Amino acid sequence: MPFIRPVFPPADVIAHDVTDIVGSNWYTNFGPKERLFAERIAGAVGEQMHAATFCNATVALVAALSVVLGDPPTSAVGGRQHVIVPSFTFAAGAHAIQAVGREPLFIDIDPDSLQPSLHAAADVLTTRRSEVDGILLCNSFGIGNAEVAAWEALARAHDLPVVIDSAAGYGSRYPDSTAVGTRGTCEVFSFHATKPFAIGEGGAILSRDPDLIERARSFSNFGFAAGGAVRWGLNGKLQEINAAIGLRQLERFDEALTARRALLARYADVFSALPGAHTVVHSDISSVCFATVVLPDETVRDDILEQARAAGIEARVYYAPPVHLQPRFRDVSRHGSLAVTEDISRRTIALPVFEGLPTHVFETFETIIDRIMARSS
Repeated sequence: MPFIRPVFPPADVIAHDVTDIVGSNWYTNFGPKERLFAERIAGAVGEQMHAATFCNATVALVAALSVVLGDPPTSAVGGRQHVIVPSFTFAAGAHAIQAVGREPLFIDIDPDSLQPSLHAAADVLTTRRSEVDGILLCNSFGIGNAEVAAWEALARAHDLPVVIDSAAGYGSRYPDSTAVGTRGTCEVFSFHATKPFAIGEGGAILSRDPDLIERARSFSNFGFAAGGAVRWGLNGKLQEINAAIGLRQLERFDEALTARRALLARYADVFSALPGAHTVVHSDISSVCFATVVLPDETVRDDILEQARAAGIEARVYYAPPVHLQPRFRDVSRHGSLAVTEDISRRTIALPVFEGLPTHVFETFETIIDRIMARSS
């Protein structure tokens, strides 16, 4: 049983769209399907929202940071300026920060929500504000951060932009009922084949600021505007075929979200039988990239992983190791010991979620939990 099984439109539907693309002889460079896709993904999130699409979310992250931060300072005291970012995330964020000439400054997470620690960020800005250029706030597992308004207020108080990495979160909602995609200076999404909203490869930046989005689109086209290259940019454009798939995915996305949340609820019920185990708070209003379960300790986590794999079920660990322990970033600045990050990364498990997941998967985990409980009694 695979960890992720992407669900795409039927082959004949995709073939029909490819026929349209061939007939128009327009394959990339902001074609009609890409323009319609950008309009519709923004409109589905909220009124007066705007979107710039990209070939993938990592390029979108680089573009977002480049647009909101500008060129790196030429005379930063003590070296490069920093961007606050959690270590409990995917490495793409740290790579993107370095790509725009800054360095990550890793902070810890909250032990209850698993979201970046607002207290840690506030402490950094109290003691090291002169070293910080911005905030890369990551919505862990695509789950909307309940403290997003407080993060926005913190950023305003220190005159800093806050880019929100919501990679897996297209379709998620914040606990205050606003849509993920509508907050911060801008939000970034991934539409990779492994994500709940999957188009193969792709990403997007969403914002209420049309000028920001126009600059982001310019970034995806070598920084071109009137007169040629006017800013740093790359070739990051989304192809027409991926946009066409995205338009088809939008047609049934609400149905897909309902199905994914039902699977998460089933996991929550199964793991409620194991003391100290629980799904992540507010994951029930997320797009549910996979089912993350927090376990009482590392030994139980490893036991479940081993038994699941022996039963033919692919379970994984996220985000383990955290970014600050990965070789590329071991010498990067951090605030505090990041003890919570290291603890949580050792006792969370990621379980498969996809449409059509068979019932026997849940029965297998019920059996695994029964065995663990029997051994501990």
